[in-house]
Amino acid sequence: MAIFKSKKKEQHQDETLKDEFIEASDIGDPKSVSKVDTEVRGVLTEATKSDIHDILMIDQGRCPSCHGRLDKFLFTVVCPACGWFKRKVPDKGHSHVSLTNGKEIICDYVHRGKAEYLCIKDGVVISEIAKSSIFTIDFVWEENELADARKQSHKVQGGICSWCEKTLKGNNEEEVFEDYVAFGSTQEHYTLCSEKCQRAFRKQYPSRIHRNCYETECKTCNLCIRRFDTRNYKRNILK
Repeated sequence: MAIFKSKKKEQHQDETLKDEFIEASDIGDPKSVSKVDTEVRGVLTEATKSDIHDILMIDQGRCPSCHGRLDKFLFTVVCPACGWFKRKVPDKGHSHVSLTNGKEIICDYVHRGKAEYLCIKDGVVISEIAKSSIFTIDFVWEENELADARKQSHKVQGGICSWCEKTLKGNNEEEVFEDYVAFGSTQEHYTLCSEKCQRAFRKQYPSRIHRNCYETECKTCNLCIRRFDTRNYKRNILK
């Protein structure tokens, strides 16, 4: 609940700073513009930290709101403790909105606002509906999209080698190798089924020289945006 209130406060600050920036730009006061720009950058930094915190919590199977254990389903993760959830809507299917007055609206995506829902189709808002007017929302998935998602879910649950794409299910811990590396600004996690695949992966995807991710322990480095808890991770140094 505290995190939720903090995010609402950040959102309100974002809107306030945006209005101040526009007003200062219109007036043409360089000092005011510079001050607001500094404040905006500070808010963005804190918002980014909050986003990374949420990603880390979800990756570890914990709710970013109450820290309870998450239940994972196809396209959806939910927290039984507090009701928080994160879901994905169809990329190829559509949404079917049924209203309390019997009318129906078919669109590509439904955005949930505070007091209203927006129905979006072909990138355009076609309806704005009060929450109280909505009876049900059905998400219609195309069968091939569900089939692809089930395959992907099976790979994620059982684990898959980032190089040869062989399933890791049944492998002992000693037979699984890991790498945490940032090819861009953000840390990524790769799992490999053998040292042979790890060598091939590193050869094909060398890390940046100034980071040297393959030979540097993450807990001693702060050159990227870290997304994973690597306190108990020991890097495999290949010779």
